[in-house]
Amino acid sequence: MILERVDIFKTLERLQSNASPAFGIMTPQHMVEHLVFSIRFSNEKEPQKLYFPLEKAEQIKSFVIYSDAELPIGFKAPVLPKDELLPLSYQDLSSAIEMLKLELDAFDSYFKLNPHNSPINPTMGKLTHTEWIVFHNKHFKHHFKQFNLV
Repeated sequence: MILERVDIFKTLERLQSNASPAFGIMTPQHMVEHLVFSIRFSNEKEPQKLYFPLEKAEQIKSFVIYSDAELPIGFKAPVLPKDELLPLSYQDLSSAIEMLKLELDAFDSYFKLNPHNSPINPTMGKLTHTEWIVFHNKHFKHHFKQFNLV
């Protein structure tokens, strides 16, 4: 399971829509929508391709999934625009948080129905259910730190 859902949403209750990031250019709503976007990779609602050669992807996967290292500040996934934010998709921060809840539920349902599938992460390639959980946990914590929530 990805983090404790209660903890995720208790943490997000403290997120103010006008909060300034400790790093990066995202607004709070952009950050939550970014998490929604990445969850959609793992439940195959937004299937991805691998952007790196397999050898580099395996190195990234080894670092991200199989080490205790935190995600580095400043890393930008190749699926994202270089120096700009994606347009917002939801009406407001609370709507984005509601969508995050729905996508996390869809993630759980997807892997209950497809336990052996390995959806593609754009930087690491195919990830198993367990590997996606590790990634999402680190990714959430990284962005929660971005807004001083942890």
